[in-house]
Amino acid sequence: MLNNLDKISSDIDLFLENCDSLLILGIGNDIRGDDGLGPYIINQLSILKDYILNNSDLNDINREINKNELETQDNEFEFFDNVIDINTGNTPLVEGLDSYINELNVDVNESLIERMNKTFLINGGSVPENFTGLIRKIDPSHIILIDASLMKRQAGEINIVNKDNIADISISTHSMSLAYLIKYLQMEKE
Repeated sequence: MLNNLDKISSDIDLFLENCDSLLILGIGNDIRGDDGLGPYIINQLSILKDYILNNSDLNDINREINKNELETQDNEFEFFDNVIDINTGNTPLVEGLDSYINELNVDVNESLIERMNKTFLINGGSVPENFTGLIRKIDPSHIILIDASLMKRQAGEINIVNKDNIADISISTHSMSLAYLIKYLQMEKE
């Protein structure tokens, strides 16, 4: 839900405290409605990263995101049609994500540009294990996985799940469990 954004932000800040390089892996199948959230977020972050690195302003970013969504939408199928609400106010998911974008107060400075140069974005689709070689090559100090999952909560609720608790999350659309993927990447790191 949108009302836990402060907690999510502080959890992410704490996780990234000693981050040298960050890899964000979006997981999901964009033809399966809300399961495509991971790839959708990676797409939007890619646009944001591109504009930050090219010193564009937020109005340009919002225009590009809106333009990109119009170009990628199928006329008969809207990406999040089957997501009825993101919170009790029946806000469609796209409107909820737009509210995050409108809350952005991006100060493009040297520090942000340096962090963006050390941030890698991968659309892992529904087979994220196909990208383990690339992930090993990038060798990030921190990895964030973005995926839609069944958590017995309200539709669209956003939660941070620690790697130690990932086995408790129900995900059935991927060929490899995320818990196993994380263990595999950790073994490769050692």
